[in-house]
Amino acid sequence: MKVAEKRSLDKAWIYFSALFVLFTGLDQLSKWWALATLDETKRTDFGFEITYNTGIAFGIDLPTWAIWVVTVLVLGIGSWLVYENKLWRDKWHLTGLALLVAGAIGNLIDRVRLGYVVDFIKFYWWPNFNLADVWIVMAVVVLMYEFLIREDAVSEI
Repeated sequence: MKVAEKRSLDKAWIYFSALFVLFTGLDQLSKWWALATLDETKRTDFGFEITYNTGIAFGIDLPTWAIWVVTVLVLGIGSWLVYENKLWRDKWHLTGLALLVAGAIGNLIDRVRLGYVVDFIKFYWWPNFNLADVWIVMAVVVLMYEFLIREDAVSEI
C-alpha cells in the first residue's frame, strides 16, 4: 500500500469511526430513554410504544443461532467488500456503511445485553422499530443510490 493510499485509509477510518460512534451512541441513548420512561401497558397508534423484539426484522422469530450466523455473515462479507473494492475512498459509501454497521451493532448490543431488541417507535400499523432500524434503512437508501445512480462519482475523503 502506497503512503498516499495509507493516509487516505487512515482518514477514512477516522471518518467512519466518528460516524459509527455517533450513530451507535444515539441509538443506545434512545433505547435507554425508552426503557427508563415508557410504560409497557400504554398502547398508541403513533408515537412511542415499547416492545421487546426477540426475533429479527419486523419481529420475525428465528432461532438465536440463525440470528448470530446472519449477523456475522453480513458484517464479514460487508467488511471484505469494502476493503477489496476500496469503498473507503468515498465519503458517501463510508456514511452508508457507518449507518449500516451502527444499526447492526446497536441491535446486537441489545441482543447480547438484554436478550432482545428494544423497539419503541410506533407508526400506525407498522411494527415498532428503533433508531438502529432507521440507520439500516438510511444505509440501504444511501448505498443503493451510490451503487445504482452515482456509481462513477467519487467524493474523496
